[in-house]
Amino acid sequence: MYDFDSITDRHTPDDIKYKKIKGIDDLIPMWVADMDFKSPPEVIEELVRVAGNGIYGYSDADASYDEAVISWYKKRFDWDITGNQMIKLPGVVLAISYAVRVLTDDNDHVMIFEPVYGPFRRCVEGNGRKLTVEELKNVNGHYEVDLDEMERKIVEDNVKLLIWCSPHNPGGRVWTEDELRAVSEICKKHGVFIVSDEIHSDLVLYGNKHIPMAKIAGDNCVILTAPTKTFNIAGIQAANIISANREVLKKIDREALTTGAFGLNKMGIAATRAAYTYGEPWLTELLTYIEGNIAVVREELKGTGLIMMEPEGTYLVWIDCSSYKDFAKRLLTEAHVRVSEGSFFGRGGENFIRLNVACPRSVVKEALKRIKAVL
Repeated sequence: MYDFDSITDRHTPDDIKYKKIKGIDDLIPMWVADMDFKSPPEVIEELVRVAGNGIYGYSDADASYDEAVISWYKKRFDWDITGNQMIKLPGVVLAISYAVRVLTDDNDHVMIFEPVYGPFRRCVEGNGRKLTVEELKNVNGHYEVDLDEMERKIVEDNVKLLIWCSPHNPGGRVWTEDELRAVSEICKKHGVFIVSDEIHSDLVLYGNKHIPMAKIAGDNCVILTAPTKTFNIAGIQAANIISANREVLKKIDREALTTGAFGLNKMGIAATRAAYTYGEPWLTELLTYIEGNIAVVREELKGTGLIMMEPEGTYLVWIDCSSYKDFAKRLLTEAHVRVSEGSFFGRGGENFIRLNVACPRSVVKEALKRIKAVL
């Protein structure tokens, strides 16, 4: 029903993913995490309708926006939330930074599990907090948390806050209920509050099930969500911050008001409401298509010395390229394929690359052809 095979020209001056690189005219960009698919038709139609009004004044999300979000999370995750458990912000990374500032003091320790999305580290260190890093264990191509080491470091550093990534970026893990419960119990035991980045929660593959950390940790956590990855509207910048802990929400809200970066713009409200109201059929087909793209990568990498970590969620493929030196740089200069360098994701990522396969299958196949030619 939906067309994920057509190639849309994204070569505009303001498109980050397709930014021109001097000397390369045939670049395949598979790095930054947005998709090369058009958003659901209903989202596009709603944005055109709002734009056609010609007035772009200040906006505030109303009850219909809240209802769209609430209904989505109830249907997808059997998670009951209310409008007063939610605040709106322009982005998830911004929310992480706010949470670090209002939930910790200068020089407090904040824990993250690496490899993980690079801005986690930046949000901690940039706000004058100390970083406690626990490295995920790679067990037969499957990331796991070393719970004993986690608890030891929490006690040793007197950690105050954990920034959690679920599903995991870049490894694609969809954490099980047992794993979430174990992490939550250690945090509660030692007074560690959890900030859970769940921006990829809708992008779950192969029958895996995403469980919001709030269903396990209750009011000892805040959930950061957004429709932006799910429906390819990242440039519109809209996020929802959800928690049963009203005091924490109030603190984040006050911080947002103080800085002036709060609420959503008119287009963010319109796109989010339309996506959560009408976008589920599109998403269902998208996930099947992404699974097909991952199958192409899996098959083409056999026997190459490049080892793909099997993703359970996201449209990101995490590949061990330790057999090849400076591989990401070689791919750019020799194959004109741009990927994310593993070092961006911290400890344990140094010998990896991250490949974004949310693009037409013909592009995936061409990229793999070029990658294999380099090998």
